[in-house]
Amino acid sequence: MNISNNTTTPISINATASAGFQYIGGVVTQVLFGIIAILSIVGNALVLALFSYSKQLRNYSHGILIWNLALVDLLTGIFIIVTPAHIIREAYPDPPPGLAGSLFCKLIGVETFTFSFGVISMSILAILSLERRYGVVKPYLHARYFRRNRTKIMIVFAWIWGIILNVTNIIQGVHHQGSQPPCGWESLAGGPIVQKTVYGILFVLRFLLPLLCIVICYANILAHMRSTIRDLTEAMDKKETVTYKIAKKVTITCAVTSLAFLLCWLPNQIYFTLINFQAATINSDIHFVTKLLILFNSCINPFIYVSINHYYRQEFIKMMRLNNYSGYKSRAAMMSLSLANTNSPTE
Repeated sequence: MNISNNTTTPISINATASAGFQYIGGVVTQVLFGIIAILSIVGNALVLALFSYSKQLRNYSHGILIWNLALVDLLTGIFIIVTPAHIIREAYPDPPPGLAGSLFCKLIGVETFTFSFGVISMSILAILSLERRYGVVKPYLHARYFRRNRTKIMIVFAWIWGIILNVTNIIQGVHHQGSQPPCGWESLAGGPIVQKTVYGILFVLRFLLPLLCIVICYANILAHMRSTIRDLTEAMDKKETVTYKIAKKVTITCAVTSLAFLLCWLPNQIYFTLINFQAATINSDIHFVTKLLILFNSCINPFIYVSINHYYRQEFIKMMRLNNYSGYKSRAAMMSLSLANTNSPTE
C-alpha cells in the first residue's frame, strides 16, 4: 500500500483552522474506490494464503518482507472502505460528540492509518532493496544481516517509523460536530514557515531518502548482474547459472514492485510539494487523481508477483489445486456418508 499524507495541509495554510474539505468526485469515483478496495483485499488475502501454504516462501527474508507488503496493502483496502471520504461519504453516520468523535477524525477521518500504511510500504521497499542488494551483490554478508529475526526487527521498525512520520495527522485532525464532512484540518502552530519546514522534512524522510536507497541498490544490482552474465557465459558453470537465474527472478519481482510503487507515489508527492509552497490547489481534480493513483497501488502487487515470478505462479497454482482437491474429497466423503445412511437398515 499505499497513499500520501498530502491532505494534511489545510485548504488555507494561513488560517488557524480549516472547516473541513469537500468530497471530490461523484458516484463513478465511489465505484472506483470500491473496486480498488475489493481487489486489494481479495488479491492480498490470496498472497497471504500463499505464504501460509508455502513454507519455503515464508522462510526467505525477502518472502517475509513481501508478506508484510501484502498485509499493508490488505489493510489499506479495508481502510478505503471505512474512511468516509472514499466510498460512503455523505451517507457515513456522524461521529459521536466529544472524545470519541475527535479520536475517530484523528485516526480514521483524516486517514492517519491509510497514510501510515503508505510510509510503511515505502520503508519496507527500501529494506527489500537492501536485502536484494546483499542477496545478489554480497551473498556472503546476506546471511549475517538478513537473518529471519533481524528482518522481523527491521519490519517492526518500519511499522513504528511509518506511524511516527504521520503524527501530524493526529495533531491536525479535528471533528466538526454536525458538519459534512465531519472531519477537517487545522494548521500547525507557528504559521506558514513552520508548516513548510515540517512538511519539507517529512517529504525527505518519507519519500526522498527511501527513494534514493531503492535507486542506488537496484542500480548496483543491475551493474553486478551485467558483469555476472559475462562471467557465467565465459565459465559456462551450470550450477552457478541456475542459482543466478533464481536470484534474478526474485530481484526482478522486487524491482518491478518498487517501480510500480514509485510511479504511483511520485505524482502525488510532487503535487503535495507544490501545495505546501502554495503553487497548487489542494483538493483539485489533479490532486484527486494523484490520490486515486496511490490507492490503486494497493491492489496491483498480487498481479505483479504472479505475472513476473514463475515460482510464485507455480506455488499459487499448487495451492489452488490442493484446495480444489480437498473440496472434492470433502464432497465425496459427505456423499459416501449420505449413501451409507440411506442404505442402512431402519428400525
